[in-house]
Order: sequence, then C-alpha cells, then structure tokens
Amino acid sequence: MSQQGIATTPKGLIIALTAFLIWGNFPLYFKLLSGYNAVEIIAHRVIWTFLLLLGLMVVARRWVWVAKVKQNPKWLVLTFVAALLIGTNWLVYVWAVTHNQVLEASLGYFIHPLVGVALSMLVFKEKLRILQKIAVSLALLAVAMQIIWLGGLPWVSLALPLSFAFYGVIQRYTPFDAVDGLFIEIALLMPLCVLWLCFAGVASSSLSLWVSSEIWLLALAGPITLVPLLLYNISTKLVQFNTLSFLNYLTPSIVFLLAVFYYHEPIDGQRLMIFGLIWAGLAIFSMDMVKHRKRAAQ
Repeated sequence: MSQQGIATTPKGLIIALTAFLIWGNFPLYFKLLSGYNAVEIIAHRVIWTFLLLLGLMVVARRWVWVAKVKQNPKWLVLTFVAALLIGTNWLVYVWAVTHNQVLEASLGYFIHPLVGVALSMLVFKEKLRILQKIAVSLALLAVAMQIIWLGGLPWVSLALPLSFAFYGVIQRYTPFDAVDGLFIEIALLMPLCVLWLCFAGVASSSLSLWVSSEIWLLALAGPITLVPLLLYNISTKLVQFNTLSFLNYLTPSIVFLLAVFYYHEPIDGQRLMIFGLIWAGLAIFSMDMVKHRKRAAQ
C-alpha cells in the first residue's frame, strides 16, 4: 500500500508516540550508566540487542537476507560501513548524555532532517526547492553562529546528524529492511565489542560484573534499543508520512526539555537564537513537505 493510501489510525498514533517518547527519554536511562565508559555502554548495547534480535530472527524465521548476501557479498561491506556509522552515532550520543552535553545532542537531532536534505542534493543530485534551500541555509547559519560565538565547532551537534544521515544514505543502497539490516549490522559489530570488553580493562572485563545484579541495568540497553525501532516500523504502516514526520520532532524536543528543565544545562540568549534558527528552518522544511505532498496527492 502506498503512503497516500494509508489512513492514520488511533492505534498507529499511539504506537508512533510510544516509540518517539522512548527515544526522547533515552537520557534518563543513559544517565544511570554515567559511571561506565561510553564505549563499554555501547558494547553492552550491541551484545544485548544482538541476543534479542537473534531470538526474534529465529522465532520469525527471517532468513531471506542470507540469500541476498550470498547473491551479492558486497552488501556485507556496505552494511559494515553502516554498522560503524550507527555505532559512532550511538557512542557520541551516550558520551554526550554521560558528560552533561544533552543540549548539544538535542540540537544535533534537530539539525538531522536538514542535513538529510543537504545530502540528498550532494549525493543523489536531487534538486532542492526554494523553501528547502532556505531551511538548509538557516541550519548552516546556526552552525556558523555557534562557531563564532562559542569559539569552536559544536562537534556533538554535527557528529550526530552527519553519522545518522550518511547511515541513511547507505541504507538506501542496501536491499535489507530495517529489522534485517539492523541484525546484520549488530552481528558485524559483535566481535569487535566482545574483543574490546575482553581487553579494555573496564568493569565489564571482569567476570564479577556479569554475575552481579548490576548487569541487568546494562542488559536493559537491548530492549531499549529494539522496542522503539520495532514500534516505529509498525507505525509506518498505520500513520501517514506527513504525520509521522511531524511526530519525529517530538524526540529532540523532549531531549531539549530534559536538558534545560531537568538537568539544568546552561542555555543563554545566544544558544536560544541558535535553536531558534534551527526551529525556523524545521518549520519552513515542514511547510514545504506538506505543500509538496498535497500537490503530489492531487
């Protein structure tokens, strides 16, 4: 069924909102792990997500992707690059949360849709409409202002959208759906994570942690990663694209509110102006998207 034929259902909205609410409240969970090394947290996230996904693949008998890999092994190379990008994205996000940079993480995810539009022009040679050009220009202006005012590149705010946007570019080239693709990516990262934990000399390098009650907090990274992704995949079949795109801004909005009002990260007039430019860009971007899709539906 095409997106134009999908009618948004109350069930679909609840499922989508649940996914975005879980993603938006990620800082609450990762803050609990501030005592652990950021790479260590990601290693656990990969391991426990792999175990859950493996169980899902076995129960659902989702092995169609194996034939695709056999037919063209180059998909494994591209998927490994995608795995490194999503791993980098996770690592930067966890580092930001555990080092009191939640506000920068929020800005990064607000910028992401505009980075995606810019990449579509550079990589896929897609033509930008005038409103899209204005939206991207406002994002670039916001980044430039932060460099000038704060005296340096906002690396967290840039690394998050860039890594995720390039991850999305690679996803467009591979033939796997979201669940199968994530399973392959996680499976490719697994050996690296296990080896790192064995030799890094961190808390998880000791057997004592694995048999203690603390391991359950780290193991929670598995379902926290997998559940919202599965809910989001379900919602794409039950919610119109325009509605889903607007709901997507709920996640960085929650992260922003947590950073300012719960974690009390400093925000001054200059930062508010930077966020204001990004929000203006998103508003223009959203207006263009709705306008264009209405024309396409006529």
